[in-house]
Amino acid sequence: MTGRKNTERATGEASLKAQRELAALNDALTLAERGLGRQGPAALMERLLRVAAMHPKSVDDTLMWQVTDLVAGSEVGEGVKLTLIRMGWASIVQAQYKQQGLRLVVERAAERVAA
Repeated sequence: MTGRKNTERATGEASLKAQRELAALNDALTLAERGLGRQGPAALMERLLRVAAMHPKSVDDTLMWQVTDLVAGSEVGEGVKLTLIRMGWASIVQAQYKQQGLRLVVERAAERVAA
């Protein structure tokens, strides 16, 4: 029984980590879109792939490969690359919304502090 509880807790922690990574990617993309970010399209694409791996049911692998190819290539400008990464992020958010609804990432921490 203890093994199952540990697995459930680890899954919950992974889920919270995945949510935090998704939110952090949003922040990084917003900064990059405003010209204030330090990360280029390649680094942001790497983060998107890491977030997509944390949400395996949310993204189709073939779509990620296509986006990766476009971001890695020189056929499109940096603004288009950021837009493609933002679209990948949005597809993950939309899938998560359909699966479990939206909630604040810090909500659980606030509940723990209140308790």
